[in-house]
Amino acid sequence: MSITRASSLNRRRDLRAAGAPDNQRHDGLIQVGARMASRPSMSLWFVMAADLATVIWMHTVGSWLDRTSKFTATATLGGHHIVVLVLAAIGFAILATLAILTDGFTRSTPRLSLARNVACIISVVALTGLLALILAGLLSRILFGRLRPGI
Repeated sequence: MSITRASSLNRRRDLRAAGAPDNQRHDGLIQVGARMASRPSMSLWFVMAADLATVIWMHTVGSWLDRTSKFTATATLGGHHIVVLVLAAIGFAILATLAILTDGFTRSTPRLSLARNVACIISVVALTGLLALILAGLLSRILFGRLRPGI
């Protein structure tokens, strides 16, 4: 057992000498409680802002999207704007709480990482309808061109 431990210590020293961060293990994983990279934290801030925008949008025009047509009901997951509003609000609340607990998504523990993943799943479900509506609108614009030719 001491031979394995000594070799793992040598690997850690080699990683430090090669410029690896102090909190990185020999297998490439980051230790618990370590600082995370800035790119994932920026995407979490973006998802949090998208959740808040979805809550506001579903509150103001959600019922109109439900009853106008089947195409606009795509944004509300088939006419369920209250469900989308609640999912986006839950995702925003969890991410806002995690932003406080993780110092702006820069530190994490296994439990906070699990909560972050659950919040992201909830947020993606809430934002799926909106993304589908935007993509369908762009595709129809590409396929059909101008809808009003005289303007």
